[in-house]
Amino acid sequence: MESTLLPRFRADLESFASSSSSFRVVDTLPSPAKYPPKTVHVLDSSFNPPTQAHLRIALSALHSNAPKPQRLLLLLATQNADKAPKPAAFEHRIAMMRLLAQIVQNEYTTTSGRSAQGIGADQPVAIDVGITKNPYFHDKAIGIEDSGFYADLETGDQPLQVHLLGFDSLIRLLDTKYYAPEHTLAPVGALLGKHRIRVTRRTEEGNKWGTEEEQDRPREELAKGEREQEGGRREWAQSIEMVAGEGDAISSTRVRESANAGKWDDVNRLVGRRVRDWIEEYQLYKESVAKG
Repeated sequence: MESTLLPRFRADLESFASSSSSFRVVDTLPSPAKYPPKTVHVLDSSFNPPTQAHLRIALSALHSNAPKPQRLLLLLATQNADKAPKPAAFEHRIAMMRLLAQIVQNEYTTTSGRSAQGIGADQPVAIDVGITKNPYFHDKAIGIEDSGFYADLETGDQPLQVHLLGFDSLIRLLDTKYYAPEHTLAPVGALLGKHRIRVTRRTEEGNKWGTEEEQDRPREELAKGEREQEGGRREWAQSIEMVAGEGDAISSTRVRESANAGKWDDVNRLVGRRVRDWIEEYQLYKESVAKG
């Protein structure tokens, strides 16, 4: 099914590139979604390829106590602050994101049962596949809101965005080198002043990111006012939720290396059968193991 959508996704990318829009949803499962959301969980990644780690982060967020009804947005930036585009092609990444959306939806339906309450609780969770031209988190939040895609058509109210980050992304978010020309944290207010982030700690063996306490330190620095001279605000700490990582960390580079070497059992374990089958069918990472 997804293979028949490749031409459409390619056309969507070309149309988006030539448009003035900074954000676009290219697919929704199921379609159409019935209820305007109170929360949109935003999983922003290069999806090169989607992995079991993405699946765990998405399911963990959907099972959180965020206001319901909720939606999940799988978001691909066609421009990246740190990484130039590399294989796989964006239309293949979008197709694999759609596969991930189906897997998340099935897993969530299986594990949530009837425990959810409120409007829309008896409906399948809506999952969107979106693209953005914005490389920075705060601009992505603004672009999503300005699009009006998630606004309540009757009231105009916007949902809460909960951006799902790994700890390494939190470090980049709070690094002033990305915010030229002033190089202050003031732009981050567009995200942390209105929305939230949910940060998954890194837990791999020999963890270079440090202990749980060390990974909580950036949030504590904000709360104590230690980043105020750089434009950080104490109240932003209340918009940051730190959560434990689950399972082994999965490097996209490791997936690509395994695919290049034809180690399909390893690829299957890292990304799941459906994404693995897609990678193998199209030989996406053959002779391409560049980091990205």
